[in-house]
Amino acid sequence: MEPVNAPEAANLVRAFLANLMKAALTSDDQHSLEWRGEAERLRDQIARTDAETLGRLKLDGLWWLALGDATPSALRREQGQIEFAQPIACPVAMHEIVSAEVAIDRLVDRLIKSASTG
Repeated sequence: MEPVNAPEAANLVRAFLANLMKAALTSDDQHSLEWRGEAERLRDQIARTDAETLGRLKLDGLWWLALGDATPSALRREQGQIEFAQPIACPVAMHEIVSAEVAIDRLVDRLIKSASTG
């Protein structure tokens, strides 16, 4: 497979974070599982990106774009897990995004907790 370039990597990371947030926001277990699965698929693609490219990404900026992606009005009726208030800085580090050792469920749980504590 061909390596991932910087713009594609940014889009993948943004989509990964948005899927984590969707999984954290929803009270529908089936939808949460679907978004967790999509995050795992995206992680596999992100893992093909070299560390230098990932290091140049502005994670906090991608986080804020992902928050907007995760909360379209169509999803608002499903929000039951958390109130939508997230920290300014991305609560997920890049090494956690690319590491298969870090469980998606653990990251979703962190987003739920970070929203409740702000």
